Amino acid sequence: MKVELHQARSGDATLTERVEKAGGWLVEAGRKRLLVAANARWRAVREATSLHDADDADDAMVQDLGQGRLHGVCQKGRLFQQAHPEVPVLLDAGRYLVVDLPRSEANRINKPLEQSEAPCFRLFPLRESTRLFRQVAPRRDAAGARAVDAVVASASQARYVTLLSQLVSYPTRLSSSAEYAQAVDWAESQLTTAGLAVDRQQVSLPGGASSINLLARLPGQAASPRHWLVVAHLDSVNHQGGPSAPAPGADDNASGSAALMLMAEVLAGQRFDDDLSFVLFGGEEQGLHGSRQFVAGLSAAERGRITGVLNMDMIGSINATPAAVLLEGAPLSQDMIDGLSAAGGRFTDLELQVSLNPFASDHVPFIDAGIPAVLTIEGADGANDAIHGPNDVLATVDPSYAMKIVAMNLGFVATSAGLHAVDAPPLPECHCRGDERHHLGDPWRQLEAHHEALLAQYRRWQGQGVWLAQLDVGWRQAWQRLELLRSRREWERRSRSTGR
Repeated sequence: MKVELHQARSGDATLTERVEKAGGWLVEAGRKRLLVAANARWRAVREATSLHDADDADDAMVQDLGQGRLHGVCQKGRLFQQAHPEVPVLLDAGRYLVVDLPRSEANRINKPLEQSEAPCFRLFPLRESTRLFRQVAPRRDAAGARAVDAVVASASQARYVTLLSQLVSYPTRLSSSAEYAQAVDWAESQLTTAGLAVDRQQVSLPGGASSINLLARLPGQAASPRHWLVVAHLDSVNHQGGPSAPAPGADDNASGSAALMLMAEVLAGQRFDDDLSFVLFGGEEQGLHGSRQFVAGLSAAERGRITGVLNMDMIGSINATPAAVLLEGAPLSQDMIDGLSAAGGRFTDLELQVSLNPFASDHVPFIDAGIPAVLTIEGADGANDAIHGPNDVLATVDPSYAMKIVAMNLGFVATSAGLHAVDAPPLPECHCRGDERHHLGDPWRQLEAHHEALLAQYRRWQGQGVWLAQLDVGWRQAWQRLELLRSRREWERRSRSTGR
């Protein structure tokens, strides 16, 4: 058997069909593809598909492999490659690899993984055309709904950094540790202050230990609301150092947990048709215990009301150029994937990747229960070798990149849950003090001056360590309404300039 690595080109949508007709097959991972054929069919396959004179072959030469040696790998970070550096990699797409490994050796490696509750990688044989994940052309919708645009625009990167920094400040967030409990207490206080109803769920861990799931809810306004969940795991782990070792878990998964809290704070000031829940899971790193027990505790009626689950796990590190986000779900998640793709095209410039092979994060228990769920994770996350150890620190997270994924997710949730748009809302009651001259002139000038006055006040508070979520409800509502109005004004200006 021979294999050769190529880069996908435009205009070759029927390539797989042509390759198979000629007697070969393809393994695809985004833009990378591995051409495979028996030795006797190799020349015919390359000639039939015009690959014999293509200029897109990688530096890797044609390689001969024994029968049954081709295997796929799905891994967290670079954990398979760290554990087995001796295994030749034929195709490297970060989270997904194609490797050259005898079947007996693959079975030997897989055997203990099958008994593990929290496998960090898995191997699977490749015997026919397989798409590990596909590249998606984002749908660019510049018009969109004004209310959704405004909600997305109101998410503050500065607030995200504050939430992220607090989570990373705990020496560890190991699921059963006292520090994890402190992180839960802090997260609960922030979500309660934002106006959400908060509950806790105890989680049993192996060996008699326990952890906590933290749930925050926003009720919908429809007569029979559907239910959307936004989830992330709050715990961290240091596999090398053990339970007492530092485990800052900045990217895995303070990045996703901080994003969940920011989304909850932003959406708490809005009204929706559907119910929204935000869940921080414990025990993910020990085997998805928090999410598995959460799903197990749902009644049939509760499961039936859940329309979709959005999981954020590792959204902060740029591992490839161009920067990308992977949407990982299952066939039952396709509607969610399409919606997220539309939001990604509308609110970000990220490259979108899609996989229907769910693995090793909190979306999996929902999918196993027949509930649509999608993981949003940094593209090429397999290139991130800092996770699960002491080096997963704040410097590994790029807030501006993480905020692009937050924007995509916010836009998707606000649209899907039925955000109530408000036409021409009145200017909020003035909370600024002192100089009242900004009340003079046309309403939009008043708005801009009013916004600057409030912004100056908030900056003074921030200098004193006081953040928006800690202010009383009146101040928060004033700020949110001003942000909505300001975003609407910007939208109208862009519409006039583009003729839309």
